[in-house]
Amino acid sequence: MIRVVCLKWGDKYSPDYVNRLYHAVKRHLALPFEFYCLTENDKGLVPEVNVIFLPDLGLQGWWYKLLLFKKGFLDFEHEDTILYLDLDVVVLGDLSLLLNEFSEGLSISADNQPDRMNSSVMIFKPDSLGFLWDSFFAQRKYIIEHFHGDQDWIERVFPSANILPKSLVCSFKADLDSKTPFSFGTLGRFLRRKFPVLLPKGEVEKPDCSIVLFHGHPNPDEVMNGPWDKYRHAPWVKNNWLES
Repeated sequence: MIRVVCLKWGDKYSPDYVNRLYHAVKRHLALPFEFYCLTENDKGLVPEVNVIFLPDLGLQGWWYKLLLFKKGFLDFEHEDTILYLDLDVVVLGDLSLLLNEFSEGLSISADNQPDRMNSSVMIFKPDSLGFLWDSFFAQRKYIIEHFHGDQDWIERVFPSANILPKSLVCSFKADLDSKTPFSFGTLGRFLRRKFPVLLPKGEVEKPDCSIVLFHGHPNPDEVMNGPWDKYRHAPWVKNNWLES
């Protein structure tokens, strides 16, 4: 069985993000699957989303992702495959391509730099990578203070993880010619807010990949109706992200 898992902690993302992700997976995954959300608040989630309540471990945000690797935390079978997806990804194509080719070990999406890891998309087997959680939790205070996020810890502890190809998982920021080459830093940001006529023109072409990462700003809803700061309008987001 394929277990698709996401994480919603705090109020950064509304329940709509979880529900949209569920419907996107349903549209693009023909294989049998069950959908789960790790959260401390299940209000507003559609009934098809199975809720796994987060324990209060004194963590925040993305650090709870590492719980995915804790042995026994997820009550799944060893032969299952876990597909983890961040809430701000946009699914455009067949997810079976990822699951058929990258279900062994740990496969993880690339960051802005193709040789760096981004934990927005991960594929692995249950209870197979317990050391990622154990090593983090034993020294969590130091790690949280000295590492930017969970993906940096995964990269440090498991550098041999397989990075998913950009042909299947690409970055809105890094791979799609999405931003103007002349942003002019803080001044440019101020001027674009003050004078919308200075926002970048043109549209971002829809990529031929299965998943687009929106790590950091802009979020999908910030570019689906027009440009946002230095990033161009991506009209294909609206059709592929809002559908239910």
